[in-house]
Amino acid sequence: MTNELSSAIKIVKRTNKKLFAEYHQRAKFSVHFKAHKELVSNDDITTNKFIIDFLQKKFPTYDIISEEAKKIDKPGTITWYVDPIDGTTNFIYGFTEFAVCVGLEDRGDIKIGVVGLPMTKEIYHAQENGAAWCDKKRVTVSKRDNLQDAMVLFCPGHSPEGRHKFNNFIQNKLEELSHWRYLASAGVELTHVASGKADACFICDVKPWDVVAGIAIIRSAGGKVTNFQGNDWTVRDTTFVASNSVLHDKILGLVKDL
Repeated sequence: MTNELSSAIKIVKRTNKKLFAEYHQRAKFSVHFKAHKELVSNDDITTNKFIIDFLQKKFPTYDIISEEAKKIDKPGTITWYVDPIDGTTNFIYGFTEFAVCVGLEDRGDIKIGVVGLPMTKEIYHAQENGAAWCDKKRVTVSKRDNLQDAMVLFCPGHSPEGRHKFNNFIQNKLEELSHWRYLASAGVELTHVASGKADACFICDVKPWDVVAGIAIIRSAGGKVTNFQGNDWTVRDTTFVASNSVLHDKILGLVKDL
C-alpha cells in the first residue's frame, strides 16, 4: 500500500467519524444555495477544510481540487480530488446515502481512490493495478449480462444540461430497464457497482471530484468507465458511465444519444 493510499484511508476514516456524529445534529446546520439550486451546508465547508489541511500537510507539493474551495495549484502534476460530502442534499434532509470521496490523479492516470460511507462506517479503497476492497474484504463487480436482470443506478446532476439529458432518458428509455434506483450520491452509487450490488451507473452531469475516487475502485473491481460516447473517461468529461464491463455496451446504447 502506497503512502498516498494509506494517508487517504486515514483521513477518510476520520471524516467518516466526524460526519457520523454531525449527521445527528442536523438542526444546527447552516444551509445555502450554490448554482442551479444545489445545496451546501456549513459542514461541507468545514469538512472540506478538514480533509485539505491533512492532505496539504502530508503532501505539500500536490495540487488539490475540491468541491468547496479554490484549487490549490502547485508546480507538479499530481492532483488530489476531494468531495467532502458527496450527497449533501441527502445529508441535510436526513437520508443516509452520502459519501466522502478522495482520489489521486497524475497526468490522466487515476492512481488511487478512497470512498467512505459514514453511516455504515465502511471504507472502499483501491490503487492502480491492485484489487478493490471494502475495509479488509475484497470486492468485485457482478457478472450479470442481461439488461432486464440488471440493477442500474443513475443521476441527473445539477446543471440544466444534465437534467435535460435525464428527462430525455426518463421519457424515452426508462421502460427498457426493469430495476433502477436514483440515490443522489455518486460515491455511494459507484461503491455499489464495485461490490456487485448494482450492475451499472450513469450520470448526466458530473464533476471530477464526484467520481475520481470511485473510478479507481470500479476499475480495480473489474468494471469499466467511459463517457456517454464510449471513450475512456477523463477529468474533462461531464458525462459518465460505469458498469460491470459485460453490460457496458448495452448501457451506452441507452445514453449515447441523450
